[in-house]
Amino acid sequence: MDQRDIRANCQTYLWLLDSCLTSGLLADCQKLHGRILKVGFDREIIICDKLIDVCFTSGDLNGVVKVFEDMPERDVHAWNKILSGFSARKMSKKVLELFSQMLAEAVSPNEYTFANALRACRALYLGEQIHTLVMKTGFHFNVYVCSVLIDMYAKHGKLDTALTILRRLGEEDVVSWTAMIAGCTQHDLFNEALKLFEEMLSRGIQADSIGFSSAISACAGIQALNQGQQIQAQARGFDSEIEISNALITMYAKCGSISDSKRKFLEMAEKNDVTWNAMITAYSQHGDGLQAVNHFENMKKSGSVPNHVTFIGVLTACSHVGLVNEGICYFESMKKEHGLVPKPEHYACVVDLLSRAGLLSRARKFVEEMPIKPDPMVWRTLLSSCIVHKNIELGELAAKNLLDLEPEDSASYVLLSNMYAVSRRWNYRDQTREMMKNRGVRKEPGRSWIEVMNKIHAFFVGDKLHPLADEIYEYLEELNNRAADIGYVQDHNSLLNETEMEQKDPTLYVHSEKLAVTFALLSLPDGIPIRVMKNLRVCSDCHNWIKFISRISNREIVVRDAYRFHHFENGNCSCKDFW
Repeated sequence: MDQRDIRANCQTYLWLLDSCLTSGLLADCQKLHGRILKVGFDREIIICDKLIDVCFTSGDLNGVVKVFEDMPERDVHAWNKILSGFSARKMSKKVLELFSQMLAEAVSPNEYTFANALRACRALYLGEQIHTLVMKTGFHFNVYVCSVLIDMYAKHGKLDTALTILRRLGEEDVVSWTAMIAGCTQHDLFNEALKLFEEMLSRGIQADSIGFSSAISACAGIQALNQGQQIQAQARGFDSEIEISNALITMYAKCGSISDSKRKFLEMAEKNDVTWNAMITAYSQHGDGLQAVNHFENMKKSGSVPNHVTFIGVLTACSHVGLVNEGICYFESMKKEHGLVPKPEHYACVVDLLSRAGLLSRARKFVEEMPIKPDPMVWRTLLSSCIVHKNIELGELAAKNLLDLEPEDSASYVLLSNMYAVSRRWNYRDQTREMMKNRGVRKEPGRSWIEVMNKIHAFFVGDKLHPLADEIYEYLEELNNRAADIGYVQDHNSLLNETEMEQKDPTLYVHSEKLAVTFALLSLPDGIPIRVMKNLRVCSDCHNWIKFISRISNREIVVRDAYRFHHFENGNCSCKDFW
């Protein structure tokens, strides 16, 4: 055209820009931009619109603003384009500045404008202000706007408000329902998430991949394996998507079925960093430190980049199997090889690694030399190990710092009390309990639960509220006798003194995991693995008892406590008594 002296018009430059942009020829786009300025088409709205795309794609954000400001007129479409571009780059402050400018110029927003502005609200009060404007302009019944409002309120924990919007909407919109379900899952309201998921399906709304992955994550949160498997069956056609596969790996691991996590991992044709982290964490939680480390090395070979989550999994895995030197090397490699600054939880992992292995002096030195102030997690980890190794001096130091930081946390007092108890310092133990009582701090009760026939059965210490309580205690006595016949000797609770152990009713001290395992043996058919969850650390007596029970019942028993999974089979535990 140039050689024939045919003058290009506005449409010519539009097509050229579009072709170069589609082909990724950004340098040519920039040359065209210069020529457009020279011939004076830079004030044509359709050209400006395309130039904004070019500048966003090339990362020239100053150019975006310049083109936008030079536009002869800016309708709502133009404003939405620039708002959407900055929103996609998570530049929330810029989005809200532009939104305010748009309102000041009396341009009426539409549903896309409100959606971009609401997504940019990192503070709830800003979102509430925009919600008020949504109400005034009549967009509060718009499905698209409502879905973003639900997502915003759910992410900020205002789930009642989000649910009110959903109920008022009155339309079967999968995006709105999915946002609500995801919000409940993110805030650990797992039962509520699953109820909403079931209601969504009952309304004839087909779940999408985000809905399925949120529901599966909710099942992981309450360790509802059967329900998770049912949702996986419903997700046929979606379960090959990477987000759902990642959720399934985590769900199976949290429900105690590491073999199913492994199977799902091997089935995946594509893996991302979340996939690798899920599998490393799964092996770590189940005490298979060598597999966790092996997967970490394979992750690096695959090209996936380790992040902070990866190293928590690897360091925890090393701690659970006593790989002290390996764990220290991995910790040091975070900054040296991967450019990651360790967070407090990584320092806590190293303290656990050292102190669990009995290297308390080294752990203390590590804490004293930390470049950041030790947080409660570090002191709690150190105090827990002092109980095992009966190091009163260091334990008292850890407890003092822990109580200064978290004076209302019951676990701190319980740990200190237990340390004095195992050392037979009953007066100090009683003083700790009295201090806890005077400060109005209540101990979190031990609780175990198990899923049987899609129903969760929960037990507390000495629990007699279950409908089958009489049968459970009767069968428990039989199990105790059978275990004693092959060598089980009950550890008369080392946390109690002689007077307390002479209580008339010994069932008051029957721990919840014993009741849960006994109930499972009464309720589940032979051959089905028993999976029990507990909110606190399993004690040494219960751990030893379950080993014997797995032998006499010829049953696999999986117990997840506050620290890890224990796989009991034929009288042995996967942790090798190191937990």
